[in-house]
Amino acid sequence: MLSKFFRSFNEKKDNNEDHSFDSDLYNLIYEIIIADHEITEQEINLAAELVEYYFKIPTLSNIEQFNKLANQQHFNTDLSQFSFRLKTSLSYEQRMDIILICWQVLMVDGNEDKLEVSTARKISTLLGLEDKDFILIRNRVKDSL
Repeated sequence: MLSKFFRSFNEKKDNNEDHSFDSDLYNLIYEIIIADHEITEQEINLAAELVEYYFKIPTLSNIEQFNKLANQQHFNTDLSQFSFRLKTSLSYEQRMDIILICWQVLMVDGNEDKLEVSTARKISTLLGLEDKDFILIRNRVKDSL
């Protein structure tokens, strides 16, 4: 019985899993959208526009992917894999852009929800950003409101 349990860890994962840059980015940003357990069209649209602006991925594709995650009632229990792949493939400034997107999406309703802030902080830490940069981004977004 125990050997069967350990063997399950050594088996190959499902090859249908998407580990592309786009997918990792969508999964991280979607965590901000869903953090307060309310998914709004306004959050999805803003996130889609910002992803296009910062990462040159077309808005319609972004909306489609965020809605796909919402329709699947997707929930990430472990953000470390997505974060690690993005951390190793992006510059520090690009990782700061991800947190900037997160802050803009979480503040779109004018409410600094504790669950969303906690999720943004976790993503920032996983992406290897310094606290001073996290606070700088937060303050810049809040001051622009």
